[in-house]
Amino acid sequence: MVPFLVLQTLPRPNVFSPHNALLTLARNLDRSRYTMTVAVPRPGLLSEALEKEGIRVVRVAGLRTYRRHDALWRLPTVVLRVARLASRLGARILVSNHAELGPFSDSAARLSQIPWICFLRQADRPERYYEKYRVARSDAVAAVSEAALTAYRSYLSRRGLAANTMRVIPTGIELPAKESLSPTFLTGPQSERRVHPPTLGTVGLRNVKRPELLLEIFARIRQRLPTARCLMIGNAEIEELSKLRSQAEGLRISDCVEFPGQQRDMDSWFRRMDVYAHTSRSEGLPKAVLEAMAHSLPVVAFNVGGISEAVADGESGFLCADDDLDSYCKAVLLLLNDAARSRKFGSAGRSRVEQTFSPRIMADGIMQLLDQVLGTRQGEAIPLG
Repeated sequence: MVPFLVLQTLPRPNVFSPHNALLTLARNLDRSRYTMTVAVPRPGLLSEALEKEGIRVVRVAGLRTYRRHDALWRLPTVVLRVARLASRLGARILVSNHAELGPFSDSAARLSQIPWICFLRQADRPERYYEKYRVARSDAVAAVSEAALTAYRSYLSRRGLAANTMRVIPTGIELPAKESLSPTFLTGPQSERRVHPPTLGTVGLRNVKRPELLLEIFARIRQRLPTARCLMIGNAEIEELSKLRSQAEGLRISDCVEFPGQQRDMDSWFRRMDVYAHTSRSEGLPKAVLEAMAHSLPVVAFNVGGISEAVADGESGFLCADDDLDSYCKAVLLLLNDAARSRKFGSAGRSRVEQTFSPRIMADGIMQLLDQVLGTRQGEAIPLG
């Protein structure tokens, strides 16, 4: 078996999705060929879930997103800790599960004389992003979408740098049981299927998701469909959540917008939705959209980043030009008012997830990349005491 070490940051240790990519990999990794150990800065819900799957999790203090001032003290300290851990494990390869840990991975891999892989999960990053996190110094780059690779390829070209090995490995999503789907998308007359008001929903309230834009869109929809409701699920700082609530009150929609906070089990919340609304300004490959599609929900989103690699426009949802609120509202209203089209789109989305974004496809892609990197550069860990 080939041991490899994954570096994982935990910005919010008490928040994680059951569909986390690393957890999905743990469940689908061929353990007759590979042994995975995960390094984290501190314990959290994700580390607990990984341990339940039989994955060894090791705490490495200071292992968090790299900042330039870290070069003075935290970088060398953490690098030594990671390198010693890799040596004890006999790790043959190092995986930076987020590009933001790249400098730690790069220095530790060089010190241990083993290759390392950098995961790109964001699209539309500026050149300084790839420079700061040393992406071009990795032995291989794994990206969740072609969109996540586009800006990186442009960076390499403009800088005249040799391209390292690259592979697109989409996030794998486990299909929920049909019992978890919204009654709207099951059989029976429409009057029997819909057991809740027409509802659109979203997951994620971070700034990049532009929740304030969704509130503006929903206010327009409410004027055309007074019975509509909106679910806005996710964690937010108290100040940001207060701003969103105030905005909803100002738009006179506070009585039909819910902010239930972060949820570990999303099945019951997806069952309450009829349309999944996504308003992000930038995406590598939105996992929440894939989860919604797996629950047979049609999707309406702005066509940014890698969203078009997930949603087939006119087949599993509608993609609108960025900031075209009129088209976005029309698309949502069309789906809320046309149950047959919604069911057709929802079914197509679920099939797309099954065929293109399965956990097995993701795990196989990662193992193939590990094989490729090890075949190109045979690394051996060296003892560090």
